Amino acid sequence: MLKKIFDNLDVPDSEKEDLYVTEKIFKKDHRIGKNFKDQPSLLFKTKKSRAINNNYLGKNIYLRFDIPCKITEGKNILDENYTILSCISEDKEIKKIFLEVCGTTFSNIGNEPSNTEIRNVTESIIDLFKNLSDAKKGYIGLWGELFLIASSSNQLKVLEAWHNHAEDKYDFYDDNEAIEVKCTTSGDRKHQFRHHQLVSKIEGHYVASILTKPKSSKGLSVLDLYKRIIKNKMDINLKDKVNKIYYKIVGNTPEEKLNEFKYDFDFAKKNILYFKVSEISTLKNKDQSITDIEYKMDLSQKQSVDILSKDKFTSYLHFPN
Repeated sequence: MLKKIFDNLDVPDSEKEDLYVTEKIFKKDHRIGKNFKDQPSLLFKTKKSRAINNNYLGKNIYLRFDIPCKITEGKNILDENYTILSCISEDKEIKKIFLEVCGTTFSNIGNEPSNTEIRNVTESIIDLFKNLSDAKKGYIGLWGELFLIASSSNQLKVLEAWHNHAEDKYDFYDDNEAIEVKCTTSGDRKHQFRHHQLVSKIEGHYVASILTKPKSSKGLSVLDLYKRIIKNKMDINLKDKVNKIYYKIVGNTPEEKLNEFKYDFDFAKKNILYFKVSEISTLKNKDQSITDIEYKMDLSQKQSVDILSKDKFTSYLHFPN
């Protein structure tokens, strides 16, 4: 929504700092603005306060408080003070991500929030843009996670479990049930594990082993799966979570680059198996000075399970016929 509004705004005809062509957003007195550099900004009308908030300047994000600025709306030019969150990158993909994420993050912001509230809400955006990923070939891990969601019978329930653990230890977690996703195009079930992934006290802890294969013509990319999932009618907080997880992984990789890596969705549906972690033997590490252990395990030599829990999010996951 914000991107469409921003794209329709004119660039100011003056190169003055803090002059913005704007339009109101969220049905409140907050605004989206465009400056002479064609940079997007969100302008928040905040409560007057004597509290001092420090500005934040990062690689892509600039947050400033109580800034005198000129805003235009139609033919009117107004002098107002706003708290301004700006995307200062010239990269089109980063601008797009900024507008998409801000659209979900701030959609429920109050009519007159405090500057402290704006700062607190903005922290998640600051963290996201600090850690935007470089391109990763194929994004096969993310593809596997999105496949698990898209192939399920209740995508919203599975989305709620996606990276839901307080310490983000599991790909999916809810109500003491966890799933680790392993996806490969190698043709076998030899997956790389970190040692802690196979050491668990959770009874309902499983590995989803997904085999797929490259399919350039009719395959699906991570972008295709993301778009399919985000079309679901969902709570704005859940949509915000999905956006942030997705963009934290793909970063500012251009869409055309993401679409270079497409995989066979139907083949994956026929070749997904689940394994219970407690039934997978693992190494015993008795030396606490040894950490970050990784190894490859061939799950084709292990026994898969025929059923998951009946009353939890795992009950909606796809099983091959």
